[in-house]
Amino acid sequence: MNRKEFIENEIKLEPQNPMNYYLLALEYRKLANHIEFENTLELLLDRFNNYLPTYYMYAEYLYSNNQNEKADKIAIKGIELTLITKNTKMLNELKQLIEINS
Repeated sequence: MNRKEFIENEIKLEPQNPMNYYLLALEYRKLANHIEFENTLELLLDRFNNYLPTYYMYAEYLYSNNQNEKADKIAIKGIELTLITKNTKMLNELKQLIEINS
């Protein structure tokens, strides 16, 4: 069983654990499967919109692909969530990401 298959199996065992989907997205990125990478991140935003790491990874990916408007929207949504959850580390990282790419 390869890593992707292992993660997919973990999703079957724990479908409510966002970290498994996040790991799957990372695996798709590593495999350069950009369509599945984006689809998995969209699923995370839809089903687990409070999972903060998604916002940084997706925005960073979009910035690197010159999709700045969409990246800004995702990063700002992440910032709004960090203010609610009081996650200052992620808040600073998302602000920096926007600043670097402005």
